[in-house]
Formats: sequence, C-alpha cells, structure tokens
Amino acid sequence: MNVTSVSALTTIAPSSNTKDESIDQDYAALIAQFYPTQEYKTRDEINAEDSTLSQFKDDLTTKGAARFLKDLNEEKIEALVEEYRQKLLKEQAENPDQPMDINQMVSDFRKQLLKEIMEAQKAEQKDKSTQAATLTSNDILQNIQNVKNDEKKSAQGDTGFLEQMLNPDNYDTRKKSDAIY
Repeated sequence: MNVTSVSALTTIAPSSNTKDESIDQDYAALIAQFYPTQEYKTRDEINAEDSTLSQFKDDLTTKGAARFLKDLNEEKIEALVEEYRQKLLKEQAENPDQPMDINQMVSDFRKQLLKEIMEAQKAEQKDKSTQAATLTSNDILQNIQNVKNDEKKSAQGDTGFLEQMLNPDNYDTRKKSDAIY
C-alpha cells in the first residue's frame, strides 16, 4: 500500500460516515408539527409573568390580610348589588305598571348580604375556637397514650436478659424463633 491509496481512503471514509442533516431537520419539523412543545419554565418564571398574581401579592403586602379580605368582600357585595339592580331595572322595564322602589330594594339587599357575611364570620370564629378546644383535648389524650407506651417500653428494658429468657411468657416466642432456624 502506498501513501496515495491511504490518503484516498481517509478522504472517502469521512464522507461516507456523515449523515444527511436535511433528513434530520425534516424529521424534527414533522415531529414538531404533530407534537408541539413548550419551553420549560420554572414555577417562579410562570408566577413572575402572571400579572393577576403579582397584583394579589402587592395588595396583600400593602393592605394586610384583614384589610384585603374586607376589600374583597366589599367588591363581591358591590358586584352582587349591581347584578341585583340590573335585574330590578329589567323587571321594571318589562312591567312599567308595577311600582318599584329600586333604591330601597337594593339597600335592603345590601343590608341582607352584610348580615349574612357577619353571621358567616361569627360561625367561622366559633368553629375555630371549637376546633382549637378539640385539638387540645385530642393532644392531651395522645400525650397520655404516648406516656403509657413509653412506660411499657421502659418497663421491658428494666428486666435483664436472663430474666427475659426465664420468663414463661417469652417461652412461646423463643420456641417459635427456634423453629424458624
């Protein structure tokens, strides 16, 4: 073999081993067409793009939790009152003969909503105090049971190895363990 034949082999070999990249690109385009992919984003990136969430965070930090909830409840009440007002206006337009004091009816509806919210908050406070008392009694019972279990374990630890071996209660356990071996 001479030098020219070796150099000819080396120039031919790399070209035969390279792939046709146009086929790979076509295949990738076909896959992308049927299976569209989305760029991976972390939860922090997703949250940063959410303007509603950022507005919520800003309101919560500036107003505080109590003020934020109060404002949220007021917004809900205003939305319900406005919906009720529109309903009454529609009814009045359909029945012009029937006299209606829309402002008085809306005012009564608003008072009813406020009363319901106050009752719900009182019931929630009562439930929280009841749950706290229940949890406390459950915790006490759990602690008593834990102490009893610890006492049983410590009592077993006080008996020596020889005492445990000679104890007739342990005879069945020893017999079973001997049968296993």
